[in-house]
Amino acid sequence: MDGAVTSAAMRLALHAGLAAAILLPPAAEAVPELVVLVRHGHKDVPVEGGDNFNLSETGLLQALRLSHLLPACVVPRQRLHLASYGFDHGTGKNARSYQTLVPLAVATGVNIRLYSEADHRSEQIGRQLLADPELSGGVLVVAWEHRRLPLLARGLGWTQMPRIDDDDFDRIWLLRYRPSVPTPEVSLLSQAGLLQQDCYRTVAAGGHPLQRLAEQLVEFLRQGPR
Repeated sequence: MDGAVTSAAMRLALHAGLAAAILLPPAAEAVPELVVLVRHGHKDVPVEGGDNFNLSETGLLQALRLSHLLPACVVPRQRLHLASYGFDHGTGKNARSYQTLVPLAVATGVNIRLYSEADHRSEQIGRQLLADPELSGGVLVVAWEHRRLPLLARGLGWTQMPRIDDDDFDRIWLLRYRPSVPTPEVSLLSQAGLLQQDCYRTVAAGGHPLQRLAEQLVEFLRQGPR
């Protein structure tokens, strides 16, 4: 008799558990709150026969400004995660994305994740980032190579990112995620436009010494030999 009662109780508990599993909504996936996408900074037009994989002087200034622009105007008082398109450690090829994030990493004390397989796995990396529990509820800033940025965005749930022009180094894309919503809300910003906003001007008025030094160096280089 006791065995029959125990068996009945177990069946009842099992059915109750199944019913609860059916009625309860699925748990929200662990996704970042916000992903900020940028193309690497400005580069010079390649010289025939030359292999310059670095940012231009303009790109260096752009990276320095971005290190103040993002914390001041886009993600104030939020801890960041940084991810970069990988580069060849032997030749330096594709180093511009990493170079773009270095000033931001220095300013925030955040290490940069490098994805060496980005040239052929950008979409898969996007899905990987979206599912990474370490990024759950956080803010991720990504610098990437422009031809593969739409593939990364597809993996991040944005399937309609347009092609990026070769000479476009200005735009910032914000992908904001809400619980249980598979696709992000996308908004577009201009770096040049943000530089004119009070949020950046207040920071720039403080005069970061490294940026002042870089601006003086770039101005000297642009003047050329005398």
